[in-house]
Amino acid sequence: MDTWLIIVIVVLAILAVSALIPVVRASSKRRASQRRVEARARTAQADRQDEKADQELERAEQERSFAERKREEAERQAAEARKAEATAEERIAAAEQQRVAAQEQRERAERIDPGP
Repeated sequence: MDTWLIIVIVVLAILAVSALIPVVRASSKRRASQRRVEARARTAQADRQDEKADQELERAEQERSFAERKREEAERQAAEARKAEATAEERIAAAEQQRVAAQEQRERAERIDPGP
């Protein structure tokens, strides 16, 4: 009787293991499927983040280009302002020389004809 009991226990153990194998496989397949779904979701999220980064990079490049154009315009205007200032200084100097020359001419004329 002991032998039959051992055989029954072994057979029951084999049946239990045989019954658990499909359950374990199904569970494994579900986990694998869930991992694939999660991986696809992460991939989609990464794609969206990459697209946002590309858009932000494009906007930043546009801003840089705009700033460069503004800087070049400011430099051009500064050069024009320096040129205009130099021209004005030259004209001021020429006008002062004319004033000095006119004053000298007036003084010479007064020495010749002191007037009333």
